[in-house]
Amino acid sequence: MIHSFFVYGTLKQHQLRGSMWPHPPLSIETAFTRGELYDLGSYPGMATGSDWVLGELWTLQPHHMQATLQILDSIEGYDPKTDSGPYLRRTIGLHLEPDRLATDRRTAYSYIVTSPAILHAARRICATVDWKSTLVASWPDALAHVPKRIEDE
Repeated sequence: MIHSFFVYGTLKQHQLRGSMWPHPPLSIETAFTRGELYDLGSYPGMATGSDWVLGELWTLQPHHMQATLQILDSIEGYDPKTDSGPYLRRTIGLHLEPDRLATDRRTAYSYIVTSPAILHAARRICATVDWKSTLVASWPDALAHVPKRIEDE
């Protein structure tokens, strides 16, 4: 059973929704996955792609997963019964370093944007952050609007 999440936006620690997790994590680690990162206004969205995307791997107690899934699915607008919403919860592969071989591969849930209409209207965040000689995409970037309160979204 999966008991980790890869988050790349407002669910990261020190971001707008970083305090909305229902239980504290066992650990939070810097992690990377392949994808494309988009600026959707006051929050990002990730789609499939070949860039390295920088985020956090939140690992939880297995018995906290059900409550966490309910809360995060609600935040992300995901309906697991119909597998629909602006973000879809998916199992993805990730790494703790962007240049590691497949032996360090981890598995976690993440929320992915698949709607071409949403992505078409968004600004793509290019891989420009240098992480140990590897370019990665990261939110927020210099052009992102980062609200301080949920009411400001």
